[in-house]
Amino acid sequence: MKNALATWKWSFGVVTRSPLALLALTLVLAAELYGAYRWLYFPMESAAYLMVLGSLWALILFAALAGLIAVSTASANDAVAAGARSIDVRSLVRFSRTGWLRTAAFVVIAVLILPGVYSLFSWINSYSLEVASWLTFRSEKPVAQESAEAVLSWIESFLWVVVAGFLLGFLLAPVRQGWREALRAVPRLFADACWRAPLLTGLISVVVFGDLACLLFTWHPIVPPGFLDYAQIIIRNGLALAVAVAGWLFWMLSLARLRQSSMPPTGPSPTA
Repeated sequence: MKNALATWKWSFGVVTRSPLALLALTLVLAAELYGAYRWLYFPMESAAYLMVLGSLWALILFAALAGLIAVSTASANDAVAAGARSIDVRSLVRFSRTGWLRTAAFVVIAVLILPGVYSLFSWINSYSLEVASWLTFRSEKPVAQESAEAVLSWIESFLWVVVAGFLLGFLLAPVRQGWREALRAVPRLFADACWRAPLLTGLISVVVFGDLACLLFTWHPIVPPGFLDYAQIIIRNGLALAVAVAGWLFWMLSLARLRQSSMPPTGPSPTA
């Protein structure tokens, strides 16, 4: 536990001492989200050339997302390997074709896995009435369906943290060591995602950074319409994105440092 506390302290310090890197990642993420928002209009058009343009736009967004994940993952690995006190913003502009290809493959795998996990959780939630009825029968006290749904929702949220922690841990391995070593480490990565310090790291990232970002996104201060209203939306959503990116970096840095001792030492991520 002392190692975990030291890791969290170091990761939080690296994030707070990297304002330029945090700002750069936030701006890129904001641009990609805006691009995704604009892409939603393309499928609504009936013209064939617009459909083709929309498909190309989607591929560009996918490539940009894979690049953002690749550079942030490589920067986290490099910071851990060097024991750095901050993330150098110049490390974000180094492009590794190998790292990008591995990250792109990971994103495709994640896209295939996550809908299945979501469907499984939705199927379980559909039985909330049966669960409430069974609990009512066993306890001989009325149990509302809403209570059963709330319990299942908390369990689902916890399991999502486990799934996300496993996927992030798996992402760090191929980017740093390749697919063969990542596949060999799957049982240990899954075990770490279910308990120990990596699980607590995921809970901290989601509860602290995630809840704060959600609070900023959903907060609606009462201001006069016009310039002040637009200004507070931009500032509030920008801060929420920055907090979300900070939580992502904290999670990645902590996982990389926690697993540093159990992984073969390697140098900084290759660049091309």
